[in-house]
Amino acid sequence: MPIGIAARSLTEVPPIMLRIDESSKTLVAPEAAAFVTEAPPARDELLTLVCGGWDAFCNEIGQPHLRLVAAAPEPGVDVLAFDGSAGRVAVVQIAEDPRAALGAALVAAGQVAGWHAQRLAEVHADLQAAVPGDSPRIVLVGGGFDAESVAAMDWLVRRHGLELSAYQVQTLRFGAERLLSVERAYPAAEAVPAADPAAAFFAQVSSAPPPGVPAA
Repeated sequence: MPIGIAARSLTEVPPIMLRIDESSKTLVAPEAAAFVTEAPPARDELLTLVCGGWDAFCNEIGQPHLRLVAAAPEPGVDVLAFDGSAGRVAVVQIAEDPRAALGAALVAAGQVAGWHAQRLAEVHADLQAAVPGDSPRIVLVGGGFDAESVAAMDWLVRRHGLELSAYQVQTLRFGAERLLSVERAYPAAEAVPAADPAAAFFAQVSSAPPPGVPAA
């Protein structure tokens, strides 16, 4: 069954989504009860979804500049991406256990940082523009990150200059479809309270006017 991305980060304004009422041929906002929260995808499925819908996913997390260059280029490295404008490599790790994933991401980043120019070029031609030995960005994606893991991320960023971001995902069912909501876990958006994914998504969708109708 296909799964789509429901919105941008829940800290951002999602696109307008209206349900087509076939009986009355009108547009109506979907009912909150129509969204059912489910467990996030398992690690293998989430990895497949992220790679298969790379462009859409990167747009949702606000990093459209990242280009997918290799999936599992070697054991321990889930996904390798490249930002051509900055000449930076990014290691994307799919989290099952947040603490284990953070450790695995650091090991993977260390592996990639140790690649020489020839090895980078062998993985993908785009990586010829990367600087050998440069520390890769780290992007963590998973079903959730506990406070201790987030604190460790903050320590690595603030004290050691690591470039790291983390996104937690949640599956919502809307009728026969599954939607993937995406929320930034680190760095946390300021002054945005935590909310239930389904409730937050519905609240923002239902508050938005239909296309062509100016906001009040």
